[in-house]
Amino acid sequence: MLRIPARGLTNVAFPLELAAKELAGTPPRDARVVLLSDCVHNAGPDPRPFAGRLPRLDVLLDTTGEKDVELGRDLARIGRGGFAAVGTVFDVAPALSRLFRARA
Repeated sequence: MLRIPARGLTNVAFPLELAAKELAGTPPRDARVVLLSDCVHNAGPDPRPFAGRLPRLDVLLDTTGEKDVELGRDLARIGRGGFAAVGTVFDVAPALSRLFRARA
């Protein structure tokens, strides 16, 4: 996924809003969202309120190019989840393992 070239505008709020709809009715203990993104938000509404509507949001920040570390950390904090930076595809699985171990 990290090799997919990023082009155009990114609406970070959209996948969070979609995830909240998909998780509607799911018990909070079973509901968890993982966002893999550079968190460079340049289209759509502010994603922070959408993060707060999720039971748990973990953020994997793609650091291979332009990135917004502050927004990534904000989303994880507001979403009551964890944050990890990933620079290669090989970083993703260990980061997920740490996030899932930290607050299972």
